[in-house]
Amino acid sequence: MLDITQTPDGDVELGTGDVTYTESTGQHKRDLLLADKGHFKESPAAGVGAFNFMHDTDPENFYRTVRKECSKDGMKVKDVKQVDGELIIDAEYESGNG
Repeated sequence: MLDITQTPDGDVELGTGDVTYTESTGQHKRDLLLADKGHFKESPAAGVGAFNFMHDTDPENFYRTVRKECSKDGMKVKDVKQVDGELIIDAEYESGNG
């Protein structure tokens, strides 16, 4: 899926002096993870709210929410897991979606 290029902090990338477009699946995953319900005006029910799971004792609740939200956003989710402290979301937008 193509979208406006963002910096690692989520700001619009203007390093070339103009707006550029890039493959944005990773950006969308990050945005979904960080957003709580209600953060997106156009889709108030979207968002994982990852910070709300910080003290959760069962990581499977978090993984299930990530799978559900990525799926609702149009991604085909193969796997969500943690490897060496890094969250791995194996999900891509289905062809024709974007």
